[in-house]
This record gives sequence, C-alpha cells and structure tokens, in this order.
Amino acid sequence: MKKSVWIKAGIGIIILVGVVFAGIFFFISSCASSLKVNVMNFDQDLNLKKPSEVKTKPIILFLGNSMTYVNDLPTVFERLSLSGGFVPEIYELTEGSYRLEYFADETDELGAEALNAIENYTWDYVVMQEQSGISAFGQEVMFPAARALDNKIRAGGGQSVFLMTWAYKDGVSRNLLGSEVGNTREEMQTLMAENYLNISKERNALLAPAGIAFMRCAKTNPEIELWDADGTHPSISGTYLAACTLYKVLYEQSPEGLSYPEELDGSTALKLQKIAAGMN
Repeated sequence: MKKSVWIKAGIGIIILVGVVFAGIFFFISSCASSLKVNVMNFDQDLNLKKPSEVKTKPIILFLGNSMTYVNDLPTVFERLSLSGGFVPEIYELTEGSYRLEYFADETDELGAEALNAIENYTWDYVVMQEQSGISAFGQEVMFPAARALDNKIRAGGGQSVFLMTWAYKDGVSRNLLGSEVGNTREEMQTLMAENYLNISKERNALLAPAGIAFMRCAKTNPEIELWDADGTHPSISGTYLAACTLYKVLYEQSPEGLSYPEELDGSTALKLQKIAAGMN
C-alpha cells in the first residue's frame, strides 16, 4: 500500500515538473515570438514634413542623452550649418541615458531646467531624441512624454523636431530564463522608426530620421563605420550623418559639398552627405 502511494506521488511530481517546464517553454516561446518584427523597407519614401518656413538664423534647443553629446552633435550641426550659409543659435541640455519622460518631469532637476527653458525662452526648434531602448520598446512611455513636451513647445511658438536615433550595431538581446531572445539591428531599427514616424505624424512635427539614414548607409557603404567601439554610440561618421540628416530636414537643402570634421576624409564625407540628401 505504501509503495503504491509513493509511486503515485512520484508520478504526480513528474507531471507537475512537466507542466512547469512546459509553461516556461511556452513563456519563452511567446516572448521570442513577440520580439519578431517584419523589417521595414528603409529605402522607401518617408514623405517627411517640411518646415513651415526655412529659417536662416534659427534658435535651436537640443534635448537628449549620450546619443546627442557623444562627438557633440549640436556643434557638428552648427559648423555644417555655417558652411551652408545658415547661422543657428544653439543650446543643449543632455545627460547620459536620459528619457523624454525625465525632460517632461518638473520634479526632475534637468527636467525642471528643460521645462523652464521651453516655457520662458523663444525657440524656433526643439530637437528631441528618446533613449534607445524606450524608443524601440516603450511606446507607452515615449508617447505621453513626447506629447507633453510638444504641447509646451507649441505653446511657446516653437516646432518640435524628433531626432530618430539608430539601432545598436548588433541589435539587442535579452536573457529569459537562460534563453537568448532579441532583435537584429534591422528589427530594432524598425521598431524605433515606427515609433518615431507615428509620434511625429500624430503631432504633425518634424522628423530627422538619422536612424534610417544609418540603415541606408550600412547597406550601400558598409565600409563606413557608423558606430563607436561599444556598438551603441555613434562614431564621428555616425554623428556627421545625423547632422547632415538634420541639416536636410531643417533647411530643405542637400548638405553635399559642405564642410566636414577633420577626422573624416573628403570621400567618406561626400558619401554621408549624399545619404542625407536622399532623406525625403
């Protein structure tokens, strides 16, 4: 009798363990499936919104994180603008890993500074970029903050410019219960691009699609290294491509033939300029 009880108990435990492992497998499989993405056609026309007027002396505020301050994108853009005959007045508020929700939070130290700047100074453009992971996977975090900031920017008479950043060079992966699930570079960029495209369209705001420019350049000019050694932040080539893309959007002119950082050679700079010139 006792032996029979132990046998039944053992069978019950085996069944229970099987059910648990089946549940874990289903959970991992579901997560992996949810991360699969239909990669967008990065060469498609984007039908980007144009500025209401091209300003020759725009006053611009950059809000962002290390994707903006590494290689000093605002200064690279300023020098590019000057070489094209434009004279921007540029300011920036950036902090590592910062999200738009922090900039929209008056209780956050830098957020309070950003909101004060938006509400009490006159800006032609406020250029905003979201933290990479949030822009790819956190629509519910990115969109409310983007809306709040855009409302304040509009109230002050300015225009919002969403600066779409780039996916990580090797994509993104996560460890779920010992199994690696994730997205390729192209999949991650698709998620980022869709969110930036959607929020800019919803808000009727300007969009500088630097991330899509990265994908186009990586396809046509794979010899150009757009990422820094960490595979996340931009190299000087990547920063210059972002600056050229922003130039094309704000001034509605090709950056071809303009100045470039001394770290680049003329041939590379021209290739990057041509990529940005094709962003429409």
